[in-house]
Amino acid sequence: RLWTRHDIMKTAAEMQPQEGDFAMKKGLSIQEKLKDLRVVEKGFTLKQLADETGIASSTLGSYESDDYKDISHTNLVILAEYYHVSTDWLLGLTESREVQNHDISELHLDDETLDILKSGRLNNRLLCEMIKHPDFLKLMTDTEIYVDGIATMQIKNMNDWLNAVRLQIVQQHNPESNDLYVQVLDAARIDEEEYFFHNIHGDLDRVIRSIRENHQNATESAPIERPASNDKKMQRLLQSMKYKSNPIEEFWRYFCEELQIDYDKLLDDEHDTMKRIFKKSKLLKSFPSHKNKARK
Repeated sequence: RLWTRHDIMKTAAEMQPQEGDFAMKKGLSIQEKLKDLRVVEKGFTLKQLADETGIASSTLGSYESDDYKDISHTNLVILAEYYHVSTDWLLGLTESREVQNHDISELHLDDETLDILKSGRLNNRLLCEMIKHPDFLKLMTDTEIYVDGIATMQIKNMNDWLNAVRLQIVQQHNPESNDLYVQVLDAARIDEEEYFFHNIHGDLDRVIRSIRENHQNATESAPIERPASNDKKMQRLLQSMKYKSNPIEEFWRYFCEELQIDYDKLLDDEHDTMKRIFKKSKLLKSFPSHKNKARK
């Protein structure tokens, strides 16, 4: 059947990222929130925060680490009160930092929009960042002007005036088609859709580009480095291994370096196990061993 644009957008919206895909997170973890509150907003060290809250610095550090430990109810309340945020926000139950509740009717959203926002199909965190962006208001203003046709009559009047002037010049002077003044009048006419689509596209580009730049160092963002650069690095390694006395050892060092494994801290059994695995590689077997030549 023929797919409409609505069908395509609906299908795309229903596709969820698979495990291992890079996708923008829909909210900060409690560890990230606590660290941002301490470092970004307060500029405190763990010791300074411990002095302020009475919670041990080691305990505070454990709350911010990847190896997350449950926060006691007492400490959760202490931290929420100190930072002037709600416990529900810290726990990820709401995106509202303030303790007070907001009347949802103040948002003037219809039921269908509320259902979409609550459905989880949208990345509400990304939507919030777009709305808070300083250029978002211009995007909405330009869109409203186009949708409501606020400038349509003014643009039409101006184009009609340019057409009248052009017609008068043609009738009185019969200029060539490539006459400078005629070309200027033609260029001055405004295509309403082209004009507003260009503006709206530019507004949206600035918003999205800015948000992307802010997320480039986020752990959930895809790496900027192109795979091709890694391929070239691997090719150089394989080329240099042809002249190494122990290519297996060289490749094992490279493997540890790329995966940020401390080569020198590995146990002998771990070294032996991995080297035995690498020896099964047909690619590595193709490299000549220089050990015998060195002994001679």
